[in-house]
Amino acid sequence: MVRILVIAAGAIIALAGLVYLIKLMILRFGGVRTMAEVVSAREPKQGYYVHKLRFEHKGKIVEKDDSTGYSQPFSVGEQLEIICSKSNPDKFEYVGALKKNMIIATVMIVMSILIVLRFMFAVTDDELM
Repeated sequence: MVRILVIAAGAIIALAGLVYLIKLMILRFGGVRTMAEVVSAREPKQGYYVHKLRFEHKGKIVEKDDSTGYSQPFSVGEQLEIICSKSNPDKFEYVGALKKNMIIATVMIVMSILIVLRFMFAVTDDELM
C-alpha cells in the first residue's frame, strides 16, 4: 500500500512539474523579449521585494509589478531583460529567472520519474515493512 502511495505521489508531482514546464516553455518560445526599466522597489514583507517595471508592449508603455519576489532590491533605473506574453503584458518573467525555473522544473520531473520507477520495479511491499 505504501508503495502505491509513493508511486502515485511521484506521478502527481511529475505531472504538475510537466504542466509548469510547458507553461514556462510557452512563455519562453512564444513570448517577446524586451528591456524593462525598474521604476521602483518596495518591500511588502521583510526580505521580499516587489519591483515596478516599465516596458513597451505592442507600442504602448506598460508599468507592472513583478511577481518574482527577490530578497535584494534592484536599483531604480536598472535595465533588465524580460520575456513578455504576446497577448498579455501582465504575464512576464525575467530572462534569468525563467531559465532557472525551467531547469528546476526539469530536475523535479526527472527526480519524480526516478522515484516512480524505483518504487515500481525495485521495491516490494515486504521491504517497506
